[in-house]
Amino acid sequence: MADFDMVLKCWGPVEADYATHGSLVLTRLFTEHPETLKLFPKFAGIAHGDLAGDVGVSAHGATVLNKLGDLLKARGAHAAILKPLSSSHATKHKIPIINFK
Repeated sequence: MADFDMVLKCWGPVEADYATHGSLVLTRLFTEHPETLKLFPKFAGIAHGDLAGDVGVSAHGATVLNKLGDLLKARGAHAAILKPLSSSHATKHKIPIINFK
């Protein structure tokens, strides 16, 4: 079984609740790598303890996981998905490439 298929096999619960899982993913990212929080200026005024319950964090996490789901379902044929995403993150959001390695 390909890696994509293995992940997709257990993706259902994540897909069923992107907001909750997305909030967990981003909150953990911000906890374990606090320097990444500065890459999200819209979350700057939120106290660290309030991040997990913030609607904006949940919404952004849902967006991230939704796109990850699209990438997984593409099973390696993901260039058309990643190109506009990488372009917007580099130009619009000014995210340094090192954050994607």
